[in-house]
Amino acid sequence: MMDLNHDGPAGNWLSLLAAAEANAETEFEIEFCASLREKLDAYGDRARLTPAQEYKLRCIAEAGGFWERSA
Repeated sequence: MMDLNHDGPAGNWLSLLAAAEANAETEFEIEFCASLREKLDAYGDRARLTPAQEYKLRCIAEAGGFWERSA
């Protein structure tokens, strides 16, 4: 689990979220990014990502290879 409790959300996590929000294409990707943003807004320094959430975030941020995207 990605722990964001060290001095607030990690800059890497925030930059990944920003990149993912910019690259989101499918309805799932858009809603996923919105849910992470809501989690960040609601929990602030206590926000955490599961390994699965971190993986999905990285896939969307890198704008390629995510299973829901059509080729």
